[in-house]
Amino acid sequence: MVPMPTPTDDHLAVWKQLQWATALIHSRFRSDLAGSGMSIEELDVLVHLAWAPSGTLGLQELTASMVVANALSRSGITRLLDRMERDALVLRTVSKHDRRRFDVSLTPKGRRRFEQIWPEHVAGIARYFAEPLAEHDIGELGKILADLIRANEDQPS
Repeated sequence: MVPMPTPTDDHLAVWKQLQWATALIHSRFRSDLAGSGMSIEELDVLVHLAWAPSGTLGLQELTASMVVANALSRSGITRLLDRMERDALVLRTVSKHDRRRFDVSLTPKGRRRFEQIWPEHVAGIARYFAEPLAEHDIGELGKILADLIRANEDQPS
C-alpha cells in the first residue's frame, strides 16, 4: 500500500477556502431561489431533466447527475420527487426498458417553471462566480476542478 501524503498547512488553508466559497455561493443561490419558492434541490432536478434531449431520465441516471444528490438520502430524494410530482413539475413512470426501474420526466408545467427560474439563476452564476474572476482564472480553475473530479469520480466511497 502506497502511503498517502499528509496535507500541508497550505493545502488545508486552500481546502478551507474552497469549502467556504462553495458554502457562500450555495447560500446565495438558496436565498435567491427562496424568493421564487423553489429549493436548490428542485432546481437541480429541473436542470438535468430540461437538458436531457427527451426531457426524461432514468431515476438512477438523474440522481447520479445531480449536484446535490450526495447530500440527500435515498428517502430524501424520494420525498423531493414526491413533492415535485405533487406540484406537477415531474412525472415518475415505470421504465419502458426495465420494469424494475423508474423514469422521471419533466412536465410542461415543470418546463415552464425551469424557463422562468433559469435566467435568474444564470444571473446569479454571473454575479457570484463569473464576475469576481478574471477570464484566465476561469480557465485555470476549470483545469484544476477537472483534475479533482477525475481523481475522485470513480473512487470507492
